[in-house]
Amino acid sequence: MRRSLTLALLLALPIGDGLSAQVLDDLMVPRGRVRLQMFPVYTSWDSRFGRTAAGVTGREALGEDLTSETAETLFPGSASLTAAIASMNGSPGYSPVLGTATGRVTKDITRVEFGGHIGIFDWLTIGAVLPWTRTRTNVDVYFTPDTLSGDLGLNPRSNQGAAVVGFLQALSSADAAAQTNASSVCGSSPGSPACTSAQALADRTGSFYGAASDAYTATPFFPMSGTPTAAGLDAATSQLDADLVAAGLPGIGTPMVFATEWIGEDTFGALSATAGLGVEAAIPLGDVRPLWHVGDLEVSASVRLLEGLVQDSAAASPTLAYRVIGTFLARLPTGAIDNPDVFLDVATGDGQTDFEGRVVGEVMWGERLGLRAGGRYGIQQPRTLIRRVAAPEQVMASVLSRQLVEWNPGAYFGIEVAPSFLFSPELSVAAEYRVHRKYRDEYTLTGPSVGAPYDPVVMQIESGETVHHVGGILRYDTVARRMASGSGTPLQLHLRVQKAVAGGGGQTPVTTRLEFGIRFFRRFWGEP
Repeated sequence: MRRSLTLALLLALPIGDGLSAQVLDDLMVPRGRVRLQMFPVYTSWDSRFGRTAAGVTGREALGEDLTSETAETLFPGSASLTAAIASMNGSPGYSPVLGTATGRVTKDITRVEFGGHIGIFDWLTIGAVLPWTRTRTNVDVYFTPDTLSGDLGLNPRSNQGAAVVGFLQALSSADAAAQTNASSVCGSSPGSPACTSAQALADRTGSFYGAASDAYTATPFFPMSGTPTAAGLDAATSQLDADLVAAGLPGIGTPMVFATEWIGEDTFGALSATAGLGVEAAIPLGDVRPLWHVGDLEVSASVRLLEGLVQDSAAASPTLAYRVIGTFLARLPTGAIDNPDVFLDVATGDGQTDFEGRVVGEVMWGERLGLRAGGRYGIQQPRTLIRRVAAPEQVMASVLSRQLVEWNPGAYFGIEVAPSFLFSPELSVAAEYRVHRKYRDEYTLTGPSVGAPYDPVVMQIESGETVHHVGGILRYDTVARRMASGSGTPLQLHLRVQKAVAGGGGQTPVTTRLEFGIRFFRRFWGEP
């Protein structure tokens, strides 16, 4: 009877995966028996518990990172482009016009968790779980070009590269000549009007050359030929050329090169993977659909710390049963980390080792009511990896931000509570509440980098997580009856739904989770 009652506590069991795995899954396997499991789990989300610029926490759609009335700002360097054009044409209030972009992003993870646990002693259970995982990111970006006042087209570096190089070389030569002339004039007559004029022309030429270089390299966009912006830049180039010639210096002699192709809805997303345009992703912005891959392997050992019964001498069965279990778990880096050159992909693992301690307590009142509560605390080991160092809202980060960093992920803890009701010894329903908290990560630049060093603090700010889940589980379980009778193969089936209802941190996903599970028990030694 005692074994049957203890096994009946299994009926409140919820199951989980990865960092979100249920503490309440830590249950003992009787000595000499093996428990085999297969859990298909589907998790999806299209929003996050984000944080506004004012620091207010709320839900944000993932697609907001790809939504803007000024579509050019979704690409890195838009501020540099604006400043460079304003500097060249002398218009401080210049604002480029490309069009609008509306994004929609959904992500999902399908996991099939295969595992086995064996009861070494009645007080010790060891085992491992290896998930087989497929991740999906669905990306739709609707770009609407401004056909009335738009002034930006495809950067001519992509289709007129030689002409752009020729123009910049001509500017560089003109700048060098102007600087040499200013040094010569001011050297022979410092402070004279001729020196002041020569130095002013040299400064103007150098500024124009620097701004032109920035404009051509800042973004995939450039002023379109025939627009007022292009006309202003052409006039500024011609005026500088004339002033250089009037000063007795070689002129520029080469016209500025402008865009000749408008950006269309079908080409907007492809710009992220076009070579030489500043982003250079491995694939164009769009759906990410990798193949199945293993996730992070979990190995664990559970120990029964406490177990007992409270029984009224007049009662036929115990009025209360309780048990406390402690678990040590290691999560190994067997999964695939996310690719810094594939935007919005979802990893099947995080590439580093976790060590986690858990405690779970179970109480059963009579034959109908049960309660399970548990907690966890985990630390995550640092590792070195390549990341595009940018704010998480900047989906298409610059290729120059691709840096080698040391990642030190934050520690985490969680608390879980699950009351249950047994309709019969084999059929039960349970509700659950969970809160999970992870502290902020730390990043440090290390080793060689593609471009100039970027400040990794931008990746730390929204790396913490707080999330509250509620859910329910329906379970059919023959373990208690068949273990008590010694006949048949014990079996557990469950169906579970879980929803994230509150949270914070900035990048915490608002997930909906559906899972189905099956477990078999086989005896290898010990009493039937």
